[in-house]
Amino acid sequence: MSSTTRQDLMDAAVRLTARAGARGLTARAIGAEAGVNQALIFYHFEGVEGLLRAAYAAATRAMVDDYAAELAAATTFTDLYAVGSRLGERSRADGSAALLVHVMAASHHDPEMAAALADSLGTWREVVTEAVRRVVRTHGLDGAVDADGLAGALAASTIGMVTVDALPGAPLGPTLRAVEPVPRIVDAIAARFPRALARRIARVTAR
Repeated sequence: MSSTTRQDLMDAAVRLTARAGARGLTARAIGAEAGVNQALIFYHFEGVEGLLRAAYAAATRAMVDDYAAELAAATTFTDLYAVGSRLGERSRADGSAALLVHVMAASHHDPEMAAALADSLGTWREVVTEAVRRVVRTHGLDGAVDADGLAGALAASTIGMVTVDALPGAPLGPTLRAVEPVPRIVDAIAARFPRALARRIARVTAR
């Protein structure tokens, strides 16, 4: 029963964040959303912030588990974009993108939230880095491109676009969808150059 209550509270926190933002994240509102006594938030999580840290960690783990196989099968930048696009749609729909915005904001003044965010981002970086290394090797660019650095940049840009696209009214438009042609172009260019030449071009442009 306790594990069910914990999950119900975490799910309720995510839904409320998506619907009402940080102002709606009171113990009373979360308890009502989950259909349980608000005192259980303090019993299970020691407060609302503890609940949010747990909810974000659980949402991250669930997404990593759900998309790990797709990332493990990726061999092109187009494959990576497809995974990121599906992940973005899901996170906007289930409220986890809105929760991430709140967690990122809170991490600036809450060391525990900052640590939770770092752990979750580290989990993502681990699976994304392995996928990017594979794509770089497939294109014959290993040694010419910093795959680990590229993985971090791609993860950061994807997170940025997902969270901005989740804002009401999409003030910058569908940014993730707008870059869809880019990975296809990169894949096409890399496929048309001999690997030795592609590595030379990558080294020159990196100077």
